[in-house]
Amino acid sequence: MAEFQEAGGMMRRVSVHEALFLVIGLSLGLQSALVGLGLSGVVWGFLGVYGSILGFTAPGDKLRLLSAYGVAWALYAGSSVLVEKLGIPLRHRELLAADSLLHQPWTGTLPAGANDFFSAGYLSYHVYLHWACVDALLRGPTWRLGFSRQIFTAFGIGFIGYFTLPAASPAQAFPKLFPQAITGGLITAWNDSINAAMAARYDSFPSLHVLITLMLLGWDWRRFRGRFWVMVLPSLVMIASTVVLRLHYTVDLLASGILFVGLHAFFERERT
Repeated sequence: MAEFQEAGGMMRRVSVHEALFLVIGLSLGLQSALVGLGLSGVVWGFLGVYGSILGFTAPGDKLRLLSAYGVAWALYAGSSVLVEKLGIPLRHRELLAADSLLHQPWTGTLPAGANDFFSAGYLSYHVYLHWACVDALLRGPTWRLGFSRQIFTAFGIGFIGYFTLPAASPAQAFPKLFPQAITGGLITAWNDSINAAMAARYDSFPSLHVLITLMLLGWDWRRFRGRFWVMVLPSLVMIASTVVLRLHYTVDLLASGILFVGLHAFFERERT
Protein backbone atom coordinates (compact mmCIF):
# COMPACT_ATOMS: atom_id res chain seq x y z
CA MET A 1 0.00 0.00 0.00
CA ALA A 2 1.11 3.56 -0.71
CA GLU A 3 1.31 4.58 2.94
CA PHE A 4 3.83 1.83 3.64
CA GLN A 5 6.35 3.13 1.13
CA GLU A 6 9.38 5.02 2.31
CA ALA A 7 8.75 8.55 3.55
CA GLY A 8 10.32 10.22 0.53
CA GLY A 9 7.65 8.73 -1.74
CA MET A 10 4.73 9.28 0.60
CA MET A 11 2.08 11.90 0.21
CA ARG A 12 2.05 14.49 2.97
CA ARG A 13 -1.27 13.51 4.42
CA VAL A 14 -2.89 12.93 7.77
CA SER A 15 -3.06 9.36 9.03
CA VAL A 16 -6.01 7.87 10.90
CA HIS A 17 -4.62 8.42 14.39
CA GLU A 18 -3.64 11.98 13.56
CA ALA A 19 -7.11 12.76 12.22
CA LEU A 20 -8.60 11.25 15.36
CA PHE A 21 -6.40 13.40 17.61
CA LEU A 22 -7.35 16.51 15.60
CA VAL A 23 -11.07 15.74 15.88
CA ILE A 24 -10.79 15.15 19.64
CA GLY A 25 -8.82 18.39 20.05
CA LEU A 26 -11.27 20.35 17.94
CA SER A 27 -14.23 18.98 19.91
CA LEU A 28 -12.62 19.78 23.26
CA GLY A 29 -11.59 23.23 22.06
CA LEU A 30 -15.12 24.08 20.91
CA GLN A 31 -16.73 22.75 24.10
CA SER A 32 -14.23 24.67 26.24
CA ALA A 33 -14.83 27.89 24.31
CA LEU A 34 -18.62 27.54 24.48
CA VAL A 35 -18.60 27.32 28.29
CA GLY A 36 -15.99 30.07 28.61
CA LEU A 37 -13.14 27.98 30.00
CA GLY A 38 -9.76 29.65 30.23
CA LEU A 39 -8.33 26.26 29.29
CA SER A 40 -9.71 26.66 25.77
CA GLY A 41 -6.65 28.71 24.83
CA VAL A 42 -4.38 25.90 25.94
CA VAL A 43 -6.39 23.36 23.94
CA TRP A 44 -6.31 25.56 20.80
CA GLY A 45 -2.61 26.15 21.29
CA PHE A 46 -1.84 22.43 21.43
CA LEU A 47 -4.08 21.87 18.41
CA GLY A 48 -2.29 24.56 16.44
CA VAL A 49 1.17 23.19 17.23
CA TYR A 50 0.13 19.64 16.37
CA GLY A 51 -1.50 20.74 13.13
CA SER A 52 1.63 22.66 12.17
CA ILE A 53 3.80 19.60 12.76
CA LEU A 54 1.53 17.53 10.53
CA GLY A 55 1.67 20.20 7.86
CA PHE A 56 5.46 20.35 7.70
CA THR A 57 6.39 16.68 8.08
CA ALA A 58 5.75 13.52 6.10
CA PRO A 59 3.98 10.41 7.41
CA GLY A 60 6.46 8.23 9.26
CA ASP A 61 8.63 11.17 10.29
CA LYS A 62 10.23 10.89 13.72
CA LEU A 63 8.67 14.17 14.80
CA ARG A 64 5.23 12.81 14.01
CA LEU A 65 5.78 9.84 16.31
CA LEU A 66 7.07 12.10 19.08
CA SER A 67 4.18 14.53 18.63
CA ALA A 68 1.61 11.70 18.73
CA TYR A 69 3.19 10.50 21.97
CA GLY A 70 3.04 14.05 23.34
CA VAL A 71 -0.62 14.49 22.35
CA ALA A 72 -1.51 11.17 23.98
CA TRP A 73 0.10 12.25 27.25
CA ALA A 74 -1.52 15.69 27.06
CA LEU A 75 -4.97 14.19 26.56
CA TYR A 76 -4.41 11.72 29.35
CA ALA A 77 -3.08 14.30 31.80
CA GLY A 78 -5.75 16.85 30.94
CA SER A 79 -8.73 14.52 30.71
CA SER A 80 -9.82 14.72 34.36
CA VAL A 81 -9.57 18.51 34.51
CA LEU A 82 -11.60 18.88 31.31
CA VAL A 83 -14.21 16.36 32.48
CA GLU A 84 -14.70 18.38 35.68
CA LYS A 85 -14.64 21.80 34.01
CA LEU A 86 -17.03 20.74 31.25
CA GLY A 87 -19.37 19.13 33.77
CA ILE A 88 -19.45 15.73 32.05
CA PRO A 89 -21.44 13.28 34.23
CA LEU A 90 -19.41 10.55 35.93
CA ARG A 91 -20.38 6.97 35.19
CA HIS A 92 -18.70 4.79 37.82
CA ARG A 93 -22.07 3.77 39.31
CA GLU A 94 -23.18 2.47 35.93
CA LEU A 95 -19.93 0.55 35.52
CA LEU A 96 -20.26 -1.03 38.96
CA ALA A 97 -23.85 -1.98 38.13
CA ALA A 98 -22.70 -3.59 34.89
CA ASP A 99 -20.04 -5.51 36.80
CA SER A 100 -22.69 -6.73 39.23
CA LEU A 101 -24.60 -8.26 36.32
CA LEU A 102 -21.50 -10.23 35.36
CA HIS A 103 -20.29 -11.37 38.77
CA GLN A 104 -20.28 -10.62 42.47
CA PRO A 105 -17.76 -7.80 42.96
CA TRP A 106 -14.60 -9.04 44.66
CA THR A 107 -13.84 -6.80 47.62
CA GLY A 108 -11.03 -8.73 49.30
CA THR A 109 -7.29 -8.40 49.05
CA LEU A 110 -4.32 -10.69 48.53
CA PRO A 111 -1.21 -11.27 50.66
CA ALA A 112 1.47 -8.59 50.47
CA GLY A 113 3.76 -10.71 48.29
CA ALA A 114 1.01 -11.32 45.75
CA ASN A 115 0.21 -7.61 45.65
CA ASP A 116 3.87 -6.89 44.92
CA PHE A 117 3.74 -9.44 42.11
CA PHE A 118 0.68 -7.85 40.54
CA SER A 119 2.01 -4.34 41.08
CA ALA A 120 5.17 -5.31 39.19
CA GLY A 121 2.95 -6.63 36.41
CA TYR A 122 1.01 -3.39 36.31
CA LEU A 123 4.21 -1.38 36.05
CA SER A 124 5.38 -3.55 33.15
CA TYR A 125 2.95 -1.64 30.93
CA HIS A 126 5.20 1.42 31.09
CA VAL A 127 8.23 -0.67 30.20
CA TYR A 128 6.48 -2.24 27.23
CA LEU A 129 5.03 0.98 25.85
CA HIS A 130 8.25 2.96 26.07
CA TRP A 131 10.40 0.11 24.80
CA ALA A 132 8.15 -0.12 21.75
CA CYS A 133 8.06 3.65 21.20
CA VAL A 134 11.84 4.09 21.46
CA ASP A 135 12.35 1.10 19.17
CA ALA A 136 9.93 2.57 16.61
CA LEU A 137 11.73 5.90 16.79
CA LEU A 138 14.96 4.16 15.80
CA ARG A 139 13.37 2.28 12.92
CA GLY A 140 12.57 3.44 9.40
CA PRO A 141 9.55 5.57 8.41
CA THR A 142 7.52 2.55 7.26
CA TRP A 143 7.76 0.94 10.69
CA ARG A 144 7.09 4.22 12.51
CA LEU A 145 4.01 4.93 10.43
CA GLY A 146 2.50 1.48 10.87
CA PHE A 147 3.27 1.44 14.58
CA SER A 148 1.86 4.93 15.14
CA ARG A 149 -1.32 4.20 13.22
CA GLN A 150 -2.14 1.16 15.31
CA ILE A 151 -1.02 2.23 18.78
CA PHE A 152 -2.12 5.86 18.73
CA THR A 153 -5.44 5.11 17.04
CA ALA A 154 -6.13 2.87 20.03
CA PHE A 155 -5.15 5.72 22.36
CA GLY A 156 -7.51 8.08 20.53
CA ILE A 157 -10.47 5.71 20.79
CA GLY A 158 -9.70 5.17 24.48
CA PHE A 159 -9.73 8.93 25.09
CA ILE A 160 -13.17 9.16 23.50
CA GLY A 161 -14.26 6.71 26.19
CA TYR A 162 -12.66 8.87 28.89
CA PHE A 163 -14.65 11.91 27.77
CA THR A 164 -17.98 10.21 27.07
CA LEU A 165 -18.07 7.75 29.98
CA PRO A 166 -15.67 9.18 32.57
CA ALA A 167 -15.43 7.11 35.72
CA ALA A 168 -13.17 6.81 38.73
CA SER A 169 -11.56 3.50 39.62
CA PRO A 170 -13.44 1.16 41.99
CA ALA A 171 -11.09 1.99 44.87
CA GLN A 172 -11.57 5.75 44.41
CA ALA A 173 -15.28 5.74 43.64
CA PHE A 174 -16.40 3.18 46.23
CA PRO A 175 -13.92 3.10 49.13
CA LYS A 176 -16.55 1.60 51.47
CA LEU A 177 -16.66 -1.52 49.31
CA PHE A 178 -13.07 -2.30 50.25
CA PRO A 179 -12.65 -2.47 54.03
CA GLN A 180 -9.16 -3.93 53.72
CA ALA A 181 -6.33 -1.83 52.31
CA ILE A 182 -4.00 -3.31 49.71
CA THR A 183 -0.76 -4.06 51.51
CA GLY A 184 2.62 -4.83 50.03
CA GLY A 185 6.28 -4.00 49.97
CA LEU A 186 8.38 -1.58 48.00
CA ILE A 187 6.93 -2.47 44.59
CA THR A 188 3.35 -1.96 45.73
CA ALA A 189 4.28 1.34 47.35
CA TRP A 190 6.08 2.43 44.19
CA ASN A 191 3.11 1.51 42.02
CA ASP A 192 0.73 3.34 44.36
CA SER A 193 2.88 6.47 44.34
CA ILE A 194 3.11 6.50 40.54
CA ASN A 195 -0.64 6.09 40.21
CA ALA A 196 -1.29 8.81 42.79
CA ALA A 197 1.04 11.23 41.03
CA MET A 198 0.32 10.47 37.38
CA ALA A 199 -2.98 8.64 36.93
CA ALA A 200 -6.00 10.52 35.63
CA ARG A 201 -8.93 10.59 38.05
CA TYR A 202 -11.49 9.34 35.53
CA ASP A 203 -9.53 6.91 33.38
CA SER A 204 -11.49 3.74 33.97
CA PHE A 205 -13.46 3.08 30.78
CA PRO A 206 -12.00 1.56 28.73
CA SER A 207 -8.76 0.30 30.23
CA LEU A 208 -6.07 1.86 28.07
CA HIS A 209 -3.47 -0.27 29.86
CA VAL A 210 -5.23 -3.36 28.53
CA LEU A 211 -6.11 -2.00 25.09
CA ILE A 212 -2.63 -0.65 24.35
CA THR A 213 -0.96 -3.78 25.66
CA LEU A 214 -3.12 -5.97 23.42
CA MET A 215 -2.29 -3.73 20.46
CA LEU A 216 1.42 -3.96 21.24
CA LEU A 217 1.22 -7.75 21.50
CA GLY A 218 -0.62 -7.90 18.19
CA TRP A 219 1.98 -5.69 16.54
CA ASP A 220 4.87 -7.68 17.98
CA TRP A 221 3.39 -11.04 17.03
CA ARG A 222 3.79 -10.12 13.37
CA ARG A 223 6.84 -7.88 13.47
CA PHE A 224 8.94 -8.43 16.61
CA ARG A 225 8.34 -11.97 17.83
CA GLY A 226 11.23 -11.85 20.29
CA ARG A 227 9.76 -8.92 22.19
CA PHE A 228 6.35 -10.60 22.12
CA TRP A 229 7.70 -13.60 24.03
CA VAL A 230 9.52 -11.36 26.50
CA MET A 231 6.41 -9.31 27.29
CA VAL A 232 3.49 -11.72 26.95
CA LEU A 233 3.64 -13.09 30.52
CA PRO A 234 4.14 -9.69 32.21
CA SER A 235 1.29 -8.41 30.06
CA LEU A 236 -1.06 -11.15 31.23
CA VAL A 237 -0.17 -10.34 34.84
CA MET A 238 -0.78 -6.67 34.09
CA ILE A 239 -4.25 -7.40 32.73
CA ALA A 240 -5.18 -9.36 35.85
CA SER A 241 -3.67 -6.69 38.10
CA THR A 242 -6.09 -4.02 36.85
CA VAL A 243 -8.90 -5.80 38.73
CA VAL A 244 -6.87 -7.27 41.57
CA LEU A 245 -5.49 -3.84 42.50
CA ARG A 246 -8.97 -2.24 42.23
CA LEU A 247 -7.97 0.00 39.34
CA HIS A 248 -10.63 -1.12 36.84
CA TYR A 249 -14.04 -2.69 36.53
CA THR A 250 -14.40 -5.96 34.67
CA VAL A 251 -16.46 -4.20 31.98
CA ASP A 252 -13.48 -1.91 31.33
CA LEU A 253 -11.44 -4.96 30.37
CA LEU A 254 -14.25 -6.41 28.25
CA ALA A 255 -14.58 -3.12 26.40
CA SER A 256 -10.84 -3.04 25.77
CA GLY A 257 -10.94 -6.60 24.43
CA ILE A 258 -13.81 -5.77 22.06
CA LEU A 259 -12.05 -2.63 20.85
CA PHE A 260 -8.85 -4.60 20.27
CA VAL A 261 -10.68 -7.19 18.15
CA GLY A 262 -12.26 -4.44 16.08
CA LEU A 263 -9.04 -2.48 15.60
CA HIS A 264 -7.03 -5.60 14.84
CA ALA A 265 -9.55 -6.65 12.20
CA PHE A 266 -9.54 -3.15 10.69
CA PHE A 267 -5.76 -2.96 10.37
CA GLU A 268 -5.45 -6.54 9.16
CA ARG A 269 -8.04 -5.96 6.43
CA GLU A 270 -6.25 -2.75 5.46
CA ARG A 271 -2.90 -4.55 5.38
CA THR A 272 -4.17 -7.21 2.99
